[in-house]
Amino acid sequence: MAATAAILAANAAAAHEFTAALYMTGEMREARLAEAVNGFLLAADERDGHSDETSDGHLGGVDVQVLPLPVAAAGRVSGLVGTPRNPPGVVVVFGPGPEPADLDPDSVVLRPGALPDSWASPDRAGSFAARYRDAYGVMPTVAAAQGYNAARRLDLAIRPLDGITPRAGLISALGETDSGVDWQEALR
Repeated sequence: MAATAAILAANAAAAHEFTAALYMTGEMREARLAEAVNGFLLAADERDGHSDETSDGHLGGVDVQVLPLPVAAAGRVSGLVGTPRNPPGVVVVFGPGPEPADLDPDSVVLRPGALPDSWASPDRAGSFAARYRDAYGVMPTVAAAQGYNAARRLDLAIRPLDGITPRAGLISALGETDSGVDWQEALR
């Protein structure tokens, strides 16, 4: 009976968390991967974050663990506290290159999507650029904005599903935000 309760508790916890791999392609992968992770973490902390987290943040009210890939490019990544699982439930592919050939067929693949025109503007109080600068001490790069955008898209897709399943529902919801997300609206 105790073993059954432990299995059910573990399955419930696993259902309310997921791993998002951030996979960087192209030139200057180390710097761009670290920037994309920072943008992703900013978004994962904004709506549902809290102190003493054991995950890397929350998207859609669900714990997210971040797995920076490829491992050879993850040297500059910092600020991760979670325990990502492999294979990841979601793989965000950044850059012009193709998707990694060794992806798990059950992983949902996501490209960051279209960025808002004003993403780099620090002029507005509370803008993404101002929040990023406050969090990291520098202005955001395109990679940081793409990481943030990918996380915002995941947040919007996951929230009504309360997780990343059903897979078809997640893919459909992500498709609805491919052409853009209102970052200010996503904070409400």
